[in-house]
Amino acid sequence: MFEKNHDILLHPKGATTMPTGIKVLVCDDDAAFCQKMADLVRRNQPEDGSSVAVTICCDPTALADKALGQFDIAFLDIDMGAYSGLELARHIRSLNLDTILIFVTNYVQYSLEGYEVQAFRYLLKSELEEKLPGYYQKALEELQHSADEMTFNANGEQFRIKYQDILYMESRQRVMRLFTLTDTRSRGYFYASMEDTEKQLAPVGFLRVQRSYLVNMAHIQKLNYDKVILTDGTELPVSQKMYSSIKAKYLRWRNRQ
Repeated sequence: MFEKNHDILLHPKGATTMPTGIKVLVCDDDAAFCQKMADLVRRNQPEDGSSVAVTICCDPTALADKALGQFDIAFLDIDMGAYSGLELARHIRSLNLDTILIFVTNYVQYSLEGYEVQAFRYLLKSELEEKLPGYYQKALEELQHSADEMTFNANGEQFRIKYQDILYMESRQRVMRLFTLTDTRSRGYFYASMEDTEKQLAPVGFLRVQRSYLVNMAHIQKLNYDKVILTDGTELPVSQKMYSSIKAKYLRWRNRQ
């Protein structure tokens, strides 16, 4: 069934899920303006009640890579002297494909430069109070939408695959093979351990049924002690030793639906 599908090499920037708390970076070398942006963000809380942690930064070189890679939304001043917002955006993008980048600037002409980092919006400083609340709400909507997808970097390009389209994944020597419902990009690869992938995807409905297989529970048609049958007819082996635990996890998930 797999020969007709296409292969692509997916470099693992990892799967992403909606955070329990939203992390926002506000970065401008003008401390007063930076504080003003942060105050506007805090006054416009998400409608779903999600908590928001705002980090204020006047010196981008002080931010460690670990912190930079964790932001969901970033408001970046483009012109910050020696270290520009565009350089910071490139660095953030290298760490996290999903961070929503909003450039804050005095100059419209910078807009073309942001194309390479997939800038979400450009906000003129003169229109801060008028435009920021709306742009921020749009970013929150985009963040919610992206929670339903996996994001990969493949040969310099970004790919998104909806969780609902994934049937299962197979692990072979730290290479995760991904199989979906559709023919286009229905076979892909990314580098990660099964343990890390399981940890990331269990919260969005994926179940490890055997050492090498991670299954989307939404596509389980029948679960037996020795195999699982998926909605497209695919049959995968089930660990008989772990069957009781596997069945219990599946039933708990199904009862929540």
